[in-house]
Amino acid sequence: MTDTASRPGAAECPQCGAPDPLPIHYGYPEPQHIRAALRGEIALGGVVSQPDPPTFECRLHDCGYTFSV
Repeated sequence: MTDTASRPGAAECPQCGAPDPLPIHYGYPEPQHIRAALRGEIALGGVVSQPDPPTFECRLHDCGYTFSV
């Protein structure tokens, strides 16, 4: 699977207003996905598919809200 959204799609978290939410990558993460997650460029969404999964995650650890735009 691939990233479900690109960064320009969401300007801020609708829960807390933090800018630049992370796109969520679904599927088994390859090494480049793990590195990107460790750098804070993407969030890992897991390998279990769900109907209409969220596409972004707030980058603030105390918020962590997931959402779609």
